[in-house]
Amino acid sequence: MNKRLLAVLLGASAFAFQALPAMAEDTLTAAKAEGQYVSYGMSDDWVNLGAIFGEIESKFGLKHVDTDMTSAEQITHLLAEKDAPVMDIADIGYDFTERLLENGLAASYKNASWDSIKPQYKDADGRWASSYWGAIAFLVNTDKVKVAPQTWNDLLKPDYKDMVCSRDPRISSYATASVLAAAYANGGGEDNVQPGLDWFKQLRDSGNLRNGVVLNVASVQKGECPISMVYDFDGFAKRDATGLPLQVIIPTDGTVGMLFAQYISTAAPHPNAAKVAIDFLFSDEGQHLLAEGYAHPTRDIALSDAVKAKMLPASAYERVRFPTNLASFSGAIKNIAEGWDKLAK
Repeated sequence: MNKRLLAVLLGASAFAFQALPAMAEDTLTAAKAEGQYVSYGMSDDWVNLGAIFGEIESKFGLKHVDTDMTSAEQITHLLAEKDAPVMDIADIGYDFTERLLENGLAASYKNASWDSIKPQYKDADGRWASSYWGAIAFLVNTDKVKVAPQTWNDLLKPDYKDMVCSRDPRISSYATASVLAAAYANGGGEDNVQPGLDWFKQLRDSGNLRNGVVLNVASVQKGECPISMVYDFDGFAKRDATGLPLQVIIPTDGTVGMLFAQYISTAAPHPNAAKVAIDFLFSDEGQHLLAEGYAHPTRDIALSDAVKAKMLPASAYERVRFPTNLASFSGAIKNIAEGWDKLAK
């Protein structure tokens, strides 16, 4: 989609992108020779990535292939494929970034917009940077739920018997962030995740937490998940995909803003195409396209009025807590996983 058409569709003729950041000519030439790049965990329906990859192909002639997988699966695949690498770039939950670095799986590359990315959204050595974040929210099917929950403790009420869907925090960033968010709402935090684990035990023991249901678009569409714990951007995407009366609610007693890190594999078969793709993702245009997919860009860019109108008001995010730093957050994640092992028994 060209910029003129995009502006028309946005209804903002005065809105324009800054020029794409300069790319090294030799990198661009080498990328075009490679002709393609492969990603893990970057499906077309996730934060508008399909449109982003389409723009990259249109502008630079680079084909794209993705294999959808979780953050944990990414690391497993990369370790298994060290001698026969497949993946070039990937999108990984911040909670798995430490494991990524410990195994030396991320190459150092400071993208063309590096200097305008805030320190909390990037690795000092260039091994990853976060292009967007999302807040843990409640996705409520108002056909199934007459009074929507507004706080974490609302979900403990008998009204929501067998209605709440989540995932396993040992393998899912959704669920990890949900446990941490529940901890914050109940007096805990990164240095004390136990209130979050205790809260989930209450949710399970109350009978409100559904068992045996995989939280995905299909389960939401079939009405199997009247209330789901999801990222806000994914909740809006599920609403758009299903056409159901789904409401996205940011809990008023606090939640977590989860970062998503993008990186290039140290063994990338198409390293130059990977650099071009990462450069575009962090460009003004790439960031705006992410916002069109309801994600929150990490760079301070101007958004069109049409895109701002799609988002929840800034006041909804006043009690969002972000990771303090990688070491502290990774420690919290480890404690959540260990605590969940005991909870699951």
